[in-house]
Formats: sequence, C-alpha cells, structure tokens
Amino acid sequence: MPRSTSTPVWPLLLLVVFLGLFSSTVSAEVVINDHPISHRELQELSMQWNQSIPDGRYWYDATTGAWGYQGQGTAGFVAPGLTLGGPLSADASNGHTGVFINGRQLPDSDVIALMQMGIPVQQGRWWVDAFGNAGAEGGPPLFNLRVMAQQALRTRGGGDSIYNTWGSGDNKSSTWIGSDGSLSQSTTINGKTYDYYIGD
Repeated sequence: MPRSTSTPVWPLLLLVVFLGLFSSTVSAEVVINDHPISHRELQELSMQWNQSIPDGRYWYDATTGAWGYQGQGTAGFVAPGLTLGGPLSADASNGHTGVFINGRQLPDSDVIALMQMGIPVQQGRWWVDAFGNAGAEGGPPLFNLRVMAQQALRTRGGGDSIYNTWGSGDNKSSTWIGSDGSLSQSTTINGKTYDYYIGD
C-alpha cells in the first residue's frame, strides 16, 4: 500500500491555535479618544487609581470627567483633567442631535438623561466644566447644570434624581444628583464597583 503524502493535520491545528492566541493578545488594547494607551501608561494608571481599565475603545471628556464606550453615550464620570488619549472628537458617541458639549455631539440617550434631570436642552455648541458651569462655546458661563437639576428636584418634591443608568448586572453605571446638590457616580465593571463622589 503506498504511503500517504499528505501533511499531518495536528501540527497545522496547533499552529492555528498558537497564532490565534498570539493575535488576540496583540489586538487586546485600550484606546481612548482614538489614541492607543501603551502598556506602561496602563500600568501607571492602574497603580495610581488601584484599578485597571478593561480592554476596549473609549471616549473621555477631560473637562467634565465624563466617559463612555466609543460610539455610545455617557457611561459614567471619573476625575476630570486626566491626560488620557487624544482630543475628544465630535463623533465619539455617534450622536446626531445637534447638541455639542465640549466638542462631542451628544447621542439621544445623553439628551434624554439631561431632560430627565429637568435641564432644558437646546441644539448648539456648549461647554461644561466639572462643576456644572456651562455656556455657549467660547463664551462666559451662563448657567449651572447642577443648580438647574436641584431646582427641578425641588419643584418635583425632592428626593434623588437618577441622571443615567447604563447596562445591568455586573456591568453597569449610574450617576445621580442628590437633593443636596451632590453628584455621585457608581460604575460596576465585571462585578467590581467603583464609586466616585464629587460633592456639592
């Protein structure tokens, strides 16, 4: 009987599995504002904040501390002023509302969340800082979002106002303004919860 000249299959399968593992390791990354974050930067951030950033593509507004997944609305808030990634792009959240805050066009979910807090929303280009001060892009402060939300709370009879809840279970984020004007953020990633309190 003649010997088969075909190549054994198992070494080829091992090569495919190895290359698959290698390529998934190489492609795993954190990208913030379209800028890949180096392994060294991630280690420094992890040590500084005692938490790690899961692999993924994110946007971050350094002026307010707002963040979200690329192509989506606000998922939560972290400290403002961090030097993470590149500049925030207008299409970071894939918004189509004509409402821009700090250069990012808001998606429907962010506009609805602001309206649920009692904040009237108008199309245009606006700036907002981490304290809620806001105005027309390039202009002086005209109003404060936190004060407006507090006034709306009083009108509705007090209590806490949930600004936004995104996700569920082990991966969710909630932001709220308390009746005392305090702003709090709670984010749960893979079952681990991180709380951030901004105060009043």
